[in-house]
This record gives sequence, structure tokens and C-alpha cells, in this order.
Amino acid sequence: MKRPQHPRIHMDQLDQQRTRDLDQLRMEYRLLSEKEKRLRVIHDFAIVLLQQRTVDDIVWSIARHAIAKLGFVDCVIYLMDEEQNLLVQKAAHGPKNPEKLDIMNPITIPLGKGIVGTVAEKGKPEIIGDTSQDPRYILDDVFRYSEIAVPIKDGNRVIGVIDSEHPQKHFFTDEHLHLLETIAAMASSKILYARTAEQLVRHKDGLEQEIEEKTTELKQMISHLQKSNSDLERFIYAASHDLAEPLRTISNFLQLIKRREEKLSEESTEYINFAVDGAHRMKKLLDGLLLYSKVGKRHDHFEMLNPIMISRTTQSNLSRLIEEKRASVHFGNMQPFRGNEAGILQLFQNLTANAIKFHHPDRRPTVSVLQTEEENHFRFEFRDNGIGMEEVFFEKVFQLFGRLHTIRDYQGSGLGLSICKSIVENHGGEIWLESELDQGTSVFFTIKK
Repeated sequence: MKRPQHPRIHMDQLDQQRTRDLDQLRMEYRLLSEKEKRLRVIHDFAIVLLQQRTVDDIVWSIARHAIAKLGFVDCVIYLMDEEQNLLVQKAAHGPKNPEKLDIMNPITIPLGKGIVGTVAEKGKPEIIGDTSQDPRYILDDVFRYSEIAVPIKDGNRVIGVIDSEHPQKHFFTDEHLHLLETIAAMASSKILYARTAEQLVRHKDGLEQEIEEKTTELKQMISHLQKSNSDLERFIYAASHDLAEPLRTISNFLQLIKRREEKLSEESTEYINFAVDGAHRMKKLLDGLLLYSKVGKRHDHFEMLNPIMISRTTQSNLSRLIEEKRASVHFGNMQPFRGNEAGILQLFQNLTANAIKFHHPDRRPTVSVLQTEEENHFRFEFRDNGIGMEEVFFEKVFQLFGRLHTIRDYQGSGLGLSICKSIVENHGGEIWLESELDQGTSVFFTIKK
């Protein structure tokens, strides 16, 4: 016969079960509360992170708005210096951060050294339950038994490490690891964005500084050039006027000696003639320099020009040279164009006279002037059948005193084409030539529409 259970024993069992159930509920509640707290920390950190603009602000927000609120006693955020392969302490929570945004006795860790360096090198997180048994442990401020290190990654590239320590052994759990990995992932994209923005700002500031420096240099150069041009103009003016009179005096007295001295030898007469010719050439050279110095200043008034009138005036002014050399000058049909009348007339005369002067000894000089309309310019060509030149001299002829022949062979100052170049550039155009030795030359220039 079965004996009934004692009522008190049954009640004790029920109380124990209730106690166990309550303990289980309390533990689950505590775990849920902790999980809720961590989720709230992550949520608040995400909101704070959105407001950060610089890399320093981001790493300090990790320390102050994530790690500190998770209850960790210590944490250091490292960023990678890729040029030196070093991990540099950039922010901290705990004893390493005594006040404000300072790090006490900051250290650097080479890539691959210590627990932090190993995590950075391999790109994998680590939890160390007892650092006293790990030879990689690097003592920073004080010894702690537990350590957790999580890489901050951009894809497969490690850009930093979140490292935390605790005085208790085996303090850190997989839950802590997941939390730090979440924080690291959130911070990674923000750090990369901030770095890019900072680089753009530095690049912009660098460009602005470079532009400012170049502008200052350019202003100084312009000022220097203006002074040099002013000095050069004064010198040329003085040379043209002050030296002209002594040259005339020398020439006049030499000719007077030649007329009055009846017993001068042929040799002495020849020397006097050389001296007089030299004085005349010097006068022409000074006149040419004076004209060259005035080109830019004189040619500042632009108007629509009648090419027929320019052509007729050119032929009229050069009529003596054309007749003397029996030259044929033909101006093709040309459209009106905008320019400075005095400058264009000087340009046409110089190029036409040049084409006649350098004629071939075996044929009569012919000059053809043509105009071609382009999209933004009118192109002009002065074509002759003269002696031509080799390509090596194409640039030299436009330089000041860029003579290719002796004064005995061809008279002139060597300034004609230099003056033409200045006039064309003053009209916003370009000038160049094509030539073949013994066949002739074509000088081209453009005038803006």
C-alpha cells in the first residue's frame, strides 16, 4: 500500500522551483536589459557619428560616446600610418585620457608587433583571456589581464584598431566582440569620408595658396616688366632723339670735309663715305627702334577697315620701290575686317617691301596678297617669288635684329618683321612663314574677326 507524500515536502519542492524560475527570469531580464542598453549605446553612437566631420572627432566619439557608455574601464583607438607602417594612438577612454581630448604618454606600435600590431597585420579580431600568458602583450600604462582588439577595415585594408583592456581575467566575451565589430564597421566609412574631405580641403587650401603665391609672383613680374618697358622706352626715346643730333653733326662735318678738302686721297674719301653711310644706317636703326617701341601704344584704336583703301595706300607709299624693282604687286579680293588702321597699314607695307627687297636676281619680283576667312579669324598670306630661306631661320627672322644677310647685300635695320610680329600680336593674331630656298616665301598672319 502506497503511503501519501508529506504536504510540507511537496510545498518545499514547489518553492524551490519557483525560486529557480524567478532566478532564471531575473537573469534573462538582466541579459535583455544589458542587450537593450548596448543597442541604445549603438543607436546613440550612430546619431553622434553622423554629426562628426573630422577624423579626430570620429575617433574621440568612439571613445566617449560608445566605449565609455558600454562600461569598459579602458580603451585606445589606433589609426594606421601607412607611410611608416605604424599604429598611432589617436583617442582614448580611461586612465590614458586624463582630461579633455588629451592622451597621456601616447605610443606607436609597428605593424605586426604586439597584439594590436598582429590584429592590424592579419585583419582579424582577437580576445586574450590572460595576457600574462601571451608574450605579445605590450605594457602601456598599467598591466591588465584581459585584452580585446578589433580592426577598423576598409574592405581588406586595415585603417585602424579599437583596443580595450580589463584587470579581470577572461572579462571580454563574444558579445563584446560583436559590439566592437559593429562600432568599427560604423566608424570605418565615416573615417574614410572624413579623410577624403580633409584631403580635399588641404588640396583646396594648397591650390589657393599656390594661386595666391603665383598671383603675387605674377604681379611682381608684371610690375618689373612694366618698369623695364618704361625704362626701355625712355632709353629708346633718348637714343632716337639725343643720338640723332650727334649723328647728323658727324655726317654733316664729314661731308663738309669731303667737299672742302680738294687734295683728299681716294682712300680717305672712301673712308669718309663709309663713315657717312654708317651714320645714316645708325639713324635708320634708331628710327626703327623708336617705331618698334611705339607699336603697342599707338595701335589701340580699332575700327572696321576697307581693305581696298589699305591696298591702294600701300602701293602708293611703295610706288618708288615697286617702280625701281619693276615689281608686280597684286592684292586679291578681301573682306572688310576690324583693326587699327595705322598698324595694319604699317604691317602691309613692311611685308610688301620685304617681299620686293628679297627678290631673286634672275626674275622680276611678284607679290600676291590673299585673304582667307576662317571660323574666328581672317588669315592673310603675302606670297613672293624671291630668294626664300631654309627652315632653320623661320623663327630667327621675327626676332629683333634678326638679319640673315649682310648690310651690303640687303639694306635695312633688321626690325621690319619684329615690328610686324608686334602689330599682329596686338591684334590678337599669330604670324609665321613658309619658304623654300630659291623658290620664294609666304608670310601668313591672322587677325581676329
